[in-house]
Amino acid sequence: MNTVVKDVDGIAAVPREIRQTRPINASYQNGARHANSMGGEDAEGTGAEHEQLFADYRDDDDGDERKGSIEETAASTNTGEVMGRGNRNSNRNVNNRAIDRNPTFSGKLLLANALINVLMFGVAGYITYHCFNKAMVLFSWHPTFMSIGYLILMSQAVLTMSGANYFTHRYHHRTKVFLHWLLQAFAGVLISIAAVCIFLNKIRLGKPHFQTLHGIFGLVTVCLTLASIAGGVTTKYAFQLRHYMRPIYSKLGHGIVGTVAYLLGTATIGLGVYSRWFQEDNDANVRLTLVIAIGTIALYVIVAPVANTVQRIRTAVRTTL
Repeated sequence: MNTVVKDVDGIAAVPREIRQTRPINASYQNGARHANSMGGEDAEGTGAEHEQLFADYRDDDDGDERKGSIEETAASTNTGEVMGRGNRNSNRNVNNRAIDRNPTFSGKLLLANALINVLMFGVAGYITYHCFNKAMVLFSWHPTFMSIGYLILMSQAVLTMSGANYFTHRYHHRTKVFLHWLLQAFAGVLISIAAVCIFLNKIRLGKPHFQTLHGIFGLVTVCLTLASIAGGVTTKYAFQLRHYMRPIYSKLGHGIVGTVAYLLGTATIGLGVYSRWFQEDNDANVRLTLVIAIGTIALYVIVAPVANTVQRIRTAVRTTL
């Protein structure tokens, strides 16, 4: 804007430009930031933000926790507050921790959990007693470690993550993850020792390997169990490996292989109950009772993993398409 300034004698002077400084409103600043962010690379998030983004894949919260988290995010959006992503995620973590410390464990679930634990230790204890009641030989360690590894340690590990274990359902999620892989590690050691024992015993007696249905199932079961343990390691470090594989795929693969390995393990133990060695000192009623108990344990343990696997498959399909 130009104005003409007159001097004292009334003679017109040189026009002088007058500049007005206007404040830049917030919408313009936000638009500038948005334009800069669209120039190429997105703004790089902090390590805490990346860690929280992966927490959705890593945490196995139940439906109520996920629903509460979604409702919290929607509420903060509707109020129009300008909050950082770290603050929202921090509030959600506090809410999840509060829920973890006050879980509900109904009386019926408590009764079912107590019955399953009795069956676990009862069946494994009976098989162990039967292995050592006459003499302790190399073969005795094979059924003993297999029954303890699958029916007790692996079952407890799966129940710990599914929230259906009364002894661990009040623990924080990170504690549950720690107990899960610790129990799985012990189970893997016992199962590997059991496999080596039966292999060496076959060599000692000069018998062929994997000639029976029990032996074939056992070989496949051990291979899948080791694969499941390896998948558990990749799942634990899925955030660090996210550039090579999406975390949801890593967790999905671990869940599927682990569930199949557990089912095959219990089926192999059931076939072992009907082996010639076990039939020598146990009648048909005892064998049938043991098989029913083993099947009951397996069904109780895999209900939650199967449901979680189906949910993850749906999530993977939605995010892929």
